[in-house]
Parts: sequence; C-alpha cells; structure tokens
Amino acid sequence: MPAPRILVFAGSWREGSLNTKLAVLAAKRLRAAGAQVKQISLGDYPLPLVDATGFGNAPPPAHELRALIDAHDGLYIASPEYNAGYAPALKNALDWASTAKPGAPASGLAGKVVALGGASTGALGAYRGLTQLRTSLELGFGALMVPEMVAVSFADKVFDADGNLTDARSSGFLDAQVARLIKLSGKSL
Repeated sequence: MPAPRILVFAGSWREGSLNTKLAVLAAKRLRAAGAQVKQISLGDYPLPLVDATGFGNAPPPAHELRALIDAHDGLYIASPEYNAGYAPALKNALDWASTAKPGAPASGLAGKVVALGGASTGALGAYRGLTQLRTSLELGFGALMVPEMVAVSFADKVFDADGNLTDARSSGFLDAQVARLIKLSGKSL
C-alpha cells in the first residue's frame, strides 16, 4: 500500500508562531512514521476576505490551495486560538478553497481525513478553538476527523531548541494522533 499523502499547515504564519512549531513537529513525525508530507504556510496563499461575490470567482491562490488539498489523502492543521475561537485567517483560507472548483463538491475537505492540533501559552492549549474548528470541518466541510486532538498547554515553555516537545503527555498525544492520521488516511487511498 502506498504511503498516505499528508498536507500540513498552521493557521498562523507569523514569525515565532507556536502553532507553526507544532506543524513542523507533526510533519517531522508523520515523515518518520512513513507518510509523504508536504508542509505549507497559508501566508504563501494571500487571500482577501471571502464574501458572496467570491463564489465562482476565486482568486488564483484559492485555486492553488484547493489543488493541494485535493492532491492529499489527509491534512494536519495546527490552529491557534483567538478569544476561544479558531484563527479567522484559517477560516477564510478554507472558505476560499471550498469555492475554488465549480462543479466539484463544495469542499475539497469532503471525506478528507483531518487531524487537529493547537498550541497556546495558556492552560487549555487552544482546546476551545480546536473544538470549534472540529465542528466546522466536520459539519460544514464534511471532513472525517481524527478523534484525537493535540492541545499543547504552556507551549512557550514546552518546545526545546530543536522544536521537540519536552512535555511527555503532549508528545505522546501527538504520536498517537500521527499514527491514527496515517492509518485512516491510508484507508482512503
């Protein structure tokens, strides 16, 4: 069976983003576990705010993002939490990608296996935002969600200089999640 193709990105692309660190680590562990991984930055796909005029008129970066999603068996998304919700830029990118292919399912995420992680400096590790993102992806976009979510608490203190997690509990959750993402994505081939 061919290795599953996994697309990895963070909902934040600012310099020093803890969620980018989590995405980099997830990509590293996915590769080590045998997946074919492509990691991107949503910052490389500049998109205006989506509105009703965008439907059927998506800009080129939306088409590029949609093509990447379509080309992969699964996704790993590391999302920051903003005011107990998930990143607006992430929502905007997913909405644009869902409009970029007329005549196709409304979302390239329909039936796609998706795993979520989040990192924050707080005690809940972006968990509140992840639950909202999970609901949106599952109910709104039709994604098949990996049951485990990785919420890295006090993330400003638990990544070492090499980008590894020093917190054994979070690290173990990430390993279990990576294994499940590969297993479920492989079944979709």
